[in-house]
Amino acid sequence: MNYKNREMKKLMLSLALSGLMLTGFAQEKKDLKSEGGDRNVPMHKHLDGRKHDDLKNKNPEEQAKIKTDRMDQKLKFTDQQRKEVYAFHLKQAEDRKKIAAERKLYREKMRKQRAADHKKMMSLLTPEQQKALKDSYTENHRTHRQHWKKSRQMRKDDFMRGGIEKGADTEVKTT
Repeated sequence: MNYKNREMKKLMLSLALSGLMLTGFAQEKKDLKSEGGDRNVPMHKHLDGRKHDDLKNKNPEEQAKIKTDRMDQKLKFTDQQRKEVYAFHLKQAEDRKKIAAERKLYREKMRKQRAADHKKMMSLLTPEQQKALKDSYTENHRTHRQHWKKSRQMRKDDFMRGGIEKGADTEVKTT
């Protein structure tokens, strides 16, 4: 009976200590979050608190104005420089918009071409071969997805570590 009481006391003590440790870790994590400020930005965004103005949803004139204003705040342009920088940014934004439209058309064309090729290939095969090909597609898709998840997790882990190990690897290679 005495043995059970001792074991029970040890168990209760270890549970209490575990609870205290978890509370401490939770508090520490909460403190780290509050140090970052009011940023509600994913980790890949700017770390200095500045958010993107989502330039993708703006027309070229708005994009050029925003970029020019940002640069003007830091560099204090003259009126002539401001006009030239605005013209440069406007041309850049218009070119990017044109390229994006061309890329979208190309992707749609390729999507239609792949569908036509697939339909043609299936018409050449017997039903058993069609099933085997579909199974092969399914297997390839599953393998690719598993590889993608693993690769993504590894990149996420590297990012969370802050690339510390990458720096150590490069030092070893250089020596």
